[in-house]
Amino acid sequence: MLRCSLLVLLLSAVPLVCRAAPELYLAESVAREAQSAQLRATATELEAIYADLAQASGVDAILVWSTAADINAFATMAGDDKIVIVQEGLLDAFNGDRDAVAAVLAHELAHHQADHLREGKRKREGVQVLGAILGAVVGAQVGKESGELAGALAGTAVGVGSGLLVLKFSRNQELEADRLAVGWMIAAGYNPDGMLRLQTALGELGGKRSASILSTHPTSAKRYKDAQKQIAKLAPEPELLAAAVTPLVQADDLAKAEADIANAKQEQLAAALKPSSAEVSAAALAPIEGISLDTYAAISNQLVQAGESGRTKVLSRHGLDATEMDRVNQGYMTRMRAEPALMQRYSVAYFRATQGKLAAWGRDLADSYENGQPLKLDPPYSMAQAKTLLAALSARGAPQLDEAGIASAEKDVLGAYGLSYYDFQIGHNWWSRQLKIEAMAGDSAPLQDYYSAMQTKQDASRSESAEASGVHIGKGVKIGNNVKIGGEPVSADSDSPRD
Repeated sequence: MLRCSLLVLLLSAVPLVCRAAPELYLAESVAREAQSAQLRATATELEAIYADLAQASGVDAILVWSTAADINAFATMAGDDKIVIVQEGLLDAFNGDRDAVAAVLAHELAHHQADHLREGKRKREGVQVLGAILGAVVGAQVGKESGELAGALAGTAVGVGSGLLVLKFSRNQELEADRLAVGWMIAAGYNPDGMLRLQTALGELGGKRSASILSTHPTSAKRYKDAQKQIAKLAPEPELLAAAVTPLVQADDLAKAEADIANAKQEQLAAALKPSSAEVSAAALAPIEGISLDTYAAISNQLVQAGESGRTKVLSRHGLDATEMDRVNQGYMTRMRAEPALMQRYSVAYFRATQGKLAAWGRDLADSYENGQPLKLDPPYSMAQAKTLLAALSARGAPQLDEAGIASAEKDVLGAYGLSYYDFQIGHNWWSRQLKIEAMAGDSAPLQDYYSAMQTKQDASRSESAEASGVHIGKGVKIGNNVKIGGEPVSADSDSPRD
C-alpha cells in the first residue's frame, strides 16, 4: 500500500475559513517520531486498534492524524488511495473510552468497505477541501503538546490534481456503516457497547460548534437503536459485553512512550558524540625529539598550569630546553593540521594529564572525548558561577592573557572562589562540553545562555584602544559603525563598560 504525503488542491468554489490549516501526518509517524510521550502513546494505541479493525474488515486504508481541535473523524480518498483521518479533538474527547475510539475507526473503515465515497463522489455531494500539504513535513509542531516530528510524512507526493474529499453520507449509509462496524468490533475483541456510548456522547454534543463530526455524521435515536439491534443479533460473548470501559492510553503505555523517547534521544546523542573513526597514521604518532604525543600533551598541560615563571622548571624535568620544545610544538601542530584526527588524540591526552583540584573533571573530559560518552561527574561548580567567571575573565581579555593579566585575574576574580587560572580553564572546558552535549540532546538554551556572558574580543579591544589613545568613553555612549579610535576602526555599536 502506498504511504504518501497528501497533495490537496484548493477549489475556489469552496468557501474557506480564515485560520491556519490543520497539519496532517501519517499516524504511524506520529507514533514513531513525536517527542511528546502523550502524543506518541496515543498514536501508538490508535495504530494498534486500527490494525485490528483493518484486519477484521479487510480494508486497506491509510490512517492519518490531523492536528485539528474539532471533534471529528472521516473517511476520504486521495486519488485511488483510501484514507481515514482522525482529528486530535476527537481523541481528546474520547481518550477515556478505548472502545468508543474503536467504534469511530470501524465506522470510517465501513464507509470504504461499502464504497460510500465513490457513490458520493459521483453525486458530488457536500465536497469540502482541506488545506494543501506537499512533501515531507519536518520539525513541525504537533497539536497543543508541541511535539516535534522529524520526517512525519514520508514518501512521494500524490500527483497534482488529487483531491481530498469529505462527503456527507445518507442516513442509510450511516446505518450500514454502523452495522458493519459493530460486527468488526466484536470480531477484533472490542466491546460493541462502545458504539452505543459513542452515539450517546455525540447526541449530547448536539449544538456544540466544536463537534464538527455532527455535520458529517448526523446522530439520531434511530442509529442508537439500530446498533443495539445489531449487537443483539450478533450475540457477542457475555465476557466481551461485560468488559470495563478503559482509557485509550493507560499508565503503562505512557511509560513505554517516555522510555522510547528517552532511548531515541540517547541513540541520537551517542551518534553525535561518537569519536572520529579516522585512522591516525603511524607517521603522525612518531615521536618528535624523542617526545611522544601523549608526553607532549602532558607537558603542554603542565606548562599551562606552571605559567611563564615555571616554564623552565617543567621543561628541565623532561630534559628539554625552550628551543627543543618549540620544535616539538611546531612539529605536532603541523601534523595536526595535516591529520585533524590527531587533535582529538591530543585533547584526550591533554585532559587526562590534568592536575590540581579539578583533576577528576579533567579526566572526566578525557573519557568523554575518548569514548564518545556523556560526562559522568557532577559539575565542579554551579552554572551561575561558571557564567560569572566566564564574563569576568573574558572582559579581561581571556583567553589571551599574559602573565600579569593572569596574576591580576587570580587576585581580583578567581581567588574568591579558590581557583587558579588553570583551574578556570579546566572548569570552563568541562562546562562547555556539558552544555554542548545538552544542545546535541535538543536543549541549546543553556549553551546560548552561557556564552551570552562572554564579552567579544572586539568589545574588549575597543575600550583598550580608546584608553591607549587618551579617549574617554562614558557610560551609555554608542560607538557608530566605521568610527576610528586611535587609528583603529570600530565596526559595531556597543555600550562601553568603562566609566
